Amino acid sequence: MSDQDRRKFLATCAIGGGVGVVAAGPLIRLVLDPVGKQTVSTPRAPLDLGLAARFVEAPTKVEIVAPVIKDAWAAARDVVLGAAFIRKVGDTPDARSAVCPHLGCAVGFDPKANNYLCPCHDSRFAIDGAKLTGPSERGLDQLPLQIVNGRVLLTWERYKMGLSTKEPV
Repeated sequence: MSDQDRRKFLATCAIGGGVGVVAAGPLIRLVLDPVGKQTVSTPRAPLDLGLAARFVEAPTKVEIVAPVIKDAWAAARDVVLGAAFIRKVGDTPDARSAVCPHLGCAVGFDPKANNYLCPCHDSRFAIDGAKLTGPSERGLDQLPLQIVNGRVLLTWERYKMGLSTKEPV
């Protein structure tokens, strides 16, 4: 191989390597961008559930809908996060997750028994959310809410299933 051929080969390798590095930078950034980001998120800001006067002593089941959910790659609009039961206790509203803390089944309200019922494994919960019967390890999870200008604002939270203590997911 002559010196001229060797120089052409090295120049071609250098140019090809430079182009490869320039092209690889954005590609590596694209692949590694989600690393370290939260991949599933719920809204951090409280969600407006309407006028506080809407809620009475009997539990009202409300779908909790997030206007926008973002994860590391995409965004979705009007996502149903779950449901909550809201009732007035004195002058203050109380919110309980309608997700059974045992295995995550949807909980309903039994007006005849005046308590909540999980149909999956027959766990029952008192009107205040306390566990009455069944395999659930704890009562219904209370959700944080506040009244601002006569409107109920609820912060949706998910908790780990199957534990006796309430731990955020």
